[in-house]
Amino acid sequence: MTALLELDNVSVSYGDVRALRGVGLSLEAGTITGLIGPNGAGKTTLLDVISGFVEATGVVMLEGRRIDRLTAHRRARVGISRTFQSIDLFDDMSIAENLAVAAEANRRAGTNLRPAAPLLGIETDDHRLAGALSLGERKRVALARALTSRPKLLLLDEPAAGLDQDERAELSATLRTIAASGTSIVLVDHDLSLVLDTCDRVVVLDFGRVIADGTPDTVRSDPAVMSAYVGTLSPPAAVGPAVLPQQSVLSVRGLQGGYGGATVVTDVDLDVAAGEIVALLGPNGAGKTTTLLTLSGALPRIRGEIKVLGHPQRAGPHRQAAAGVSHVVQGRGVFTGLTTRENLRLVDRRGDATADVLDLLPALKPLLRTPAGRLSGGEQQMLALARSLAAQPRLLVIDELSLGLAPMVVTELLSMLAARARQSGLAVLLAEQHAALALGVASRAYVMAAGRIVDSGPALDFTSDPQRLAAAYLGGRAAT
Repeated sequence: MTALLELDNVSVSYGDVRALRGVGLSLEAGTITGLIGPNGAGKTTLLDVISGFVEATGVVMLEGRRIDRLTAHRRARVGISRTFQSIDLFDDMSIAENLAVAAEANRRAGTNLRPAAPLLGIETDDHRLAGALSLGERKRVALARALTSRPKLLLLDEPAAGLDQDERAELSATLRTIAASGTSIVLVDHDLSLVLDTCDRVVVLDFGRVIADGTPDTVRSDPAVMSAYVGTLSPPAAVGPAVLPQQSVLSVRGLQGGYGGATVVTDVDLDVAAGEIVALLGPNGAGKTTTLLTLSGALPRIRGEIKVLGHPQRAGPHRQAAAGVSHVVQGRGVFTGLTTRENLRLVDRRGDATADVLDLLPALKPLLRTPAGRLSGGEQQMLALARSLAAQPRLLVIDELSLGLAPMVVTELLSMLAARARQSGLAVLLAEQHAALALGVASRAYVMAAGRIVDSGPALDFTSDPQRLAAAYLGGRAAT
């Protein structure tokens, strides 16, 4: 029996960066295949290769016909359809008009809107503007539009992002119905519970290579998959007693936060005491960044209570900074047109703290006159950390310290932070996708999944029982 889709030795390079490395894949009709892997593993790139948006070496075949030389619109005509991470609807057009545009574009395929729209709870004559719809409704319209051509292969990139639990369950049921009609689906989503519970088969990418391929249960128990997501767990280093461990620096109860009124995290409770590092763990998309942005005042909280040093959170990041909160944001956030020294002077005008910080991060000393835009990614990350420490915070919130840094450098920085916290009473809340790095220095950990805290406890509990952490990242055994 001929496979619906076959990939052989597919590779993609962007300059010196290898996004995909010799990927091989074979999919049958009417199946749902999950494509998962850590951030940057190559998942969206592989969808782009299949749909014709990215050039690659290797072979792509649909129903025995080679299509890797076809343009994206010609691949759509032979049976490939997809959605994107960004919902590309025509916001100034109605739902009916968005669907009609898709039908017109696919008229040669004998498109009929009626089978797709009702399946997703959409009326084909709905005249509400797409720009006025809720996120869940926009996702449904995008999926209905992708189905108007009755594709043989449907590629979905993050269809569950921003959906609540009920909407995700509804999406899972809908995908099963679509597959049962004969359409094969490739599903990319950071909600691993959705992927593992919905798919017949799961393919795992890491650094552009396939590292696992099998049933959801097989993938859940694969050591290589666990290592790709959380690293190799080992007992945390002995860092000694924290200073003033009884003093609460951060107390959060019932936090609900999100963007533009759309809830991303809910019912978040956590505490950080003086002198300790607390890890906030979870897969990409779990809600860690949203939580940190809300705690530092960059996002307004929707509901809940946040106390810093015993006082209610003050609105706005500048007021939080004045209260002693410093935030190392994901993506570094340095001023690229200013030198390293000038970036540090923004928070330490007299230079009292800068000399101390440079002793902690000596690699920055020869770079003081260098514009931040000319620094490497790792050097910019160190500068972002140095700038936050120069503000002499009581609470340091760090989002993905490991981003762009070699593991050995991250280990050295975390050891430095642990010593700093122990000596000065600095409280650190460290959000990391790579759990092993954070657990190596943390005293306690909270684990997030789908916008909620699903587990918490001493770091040693997680390093001594890797399956407990795997429950949050990959499903399987319920978290304690």
